[in-house]
Amino acid sequence: MKPMSVTPLAASFPAISFASKAEFDEHLRENRDFVDARYRYELSLASTEPEIIGAGTCGPCLRVTDYTSRTAGGERLPDGRILPNWREELACACEDRINARGRATLHFAESVAGLLPAMRVLAFGPPTQVSRRLARQAKLVHRPRMLAAGGAHRLDLPDASVQLAVCSDHLHHVPPLDTVLAELRRVLIRGGQLVVTVPFRVDLATTVSRIEALPRLNGLLPAHHGAAVHEIGWDMLARLRQAGFASALAHAYWSEELGYLGPFNVILAATA
Repeated sequence: MKPMSVTPLAASFPAISFASKAEFDEHLRENRDFVDARYRYELSLASTEPEIIGAGTCGPCLRVTDYTSRTAGGERLPDGRILPNWREELACACEDRINARGRATLHFAESVAGLLPAMRVLAFGPPTQVSRRLARQAKLVHRPRMLAAGGAHRLDLPDASVQLAVCSDHLHHVPPLDTVLAELRRVLIRGGQLVVTVPFRVDLATTVSRIEALPRLNGLLPAHHGAAVHEIGWDMLARLRQAGFASALAHAYWSEELGYLGPFNVILAATA
C-alpha cells in the first residue's frame, strides 16, 4: 500500500493520516486493489458460529491475547454466514476486555500523548471502557456533557487545564457541535491533544445534521440527545481548525495482528 501523509505515530499505531477527503479519495484510487482484497479477506472470516475467536496482540497492553467477536447483530451474507461489526467487537482477553474501537482509542492516545500518571485527561461523554481505563493511567477529569450557563454552553473547567481530551463515540450526539469543539479547544493547554472517535462517514464531504426539530431551552439546543443527530463527514477537520486547533487529521487504521478490522476505521485527532 502506498501511504499518504503518514504521521510519526505510524511506527507505533497502524494509521494512514489524511488532511482532507481529496487526499483520502486519491489514496483509494491508488490502492483500490489492496482495499478490495482486504475486504474480501474480512468476508472470508464470516461464520455461522455464535463467536469468532482469533489471536493477536493487544495494542494498549502489549500482551499476546485472543480476540472474541460475537456474530449476533452482524451483517448476514447471502450464504448464511454472518460478518461481525468488527468495530464494536474483537474484545481482547485482557483484564478490561475492551473492544476494537476502545483499544484503538487508547493505543492512539498513548502514541500521541504518552498517558503519564500526572497527566490531566478529560473524558468527554458518558462513562465507557475507555474512560475507565484512562482513570487508572492518568488524572482523569470526567465531564459527561456541557452545562448551560449565562446563555451559552460551557464545559465547567478552567482555560488550558487539561493536556489530553478524549471523546469516545459521543460527539454525534451533541447538537451544538461547533460549540463543544471550541470548548474542548479552550480547556486544552497549547500543544494538547484531542482524540475523537465517531461513526465517521468517509463518503461524506459535509456533515449532515438533524437538529432543526430539537427543542430549545432559552434559545439553546440541548447539550446531548439520545439519538445521533450528526452524520460526521470530512468537514469535521475544517470545523476543528475553525474552533482554534492548530492542526487536525483523520487517521485511518487497520491491523489484523492488533485486532483492528473493519472498513475505514477512523480516529480524528487535533493539536491545540
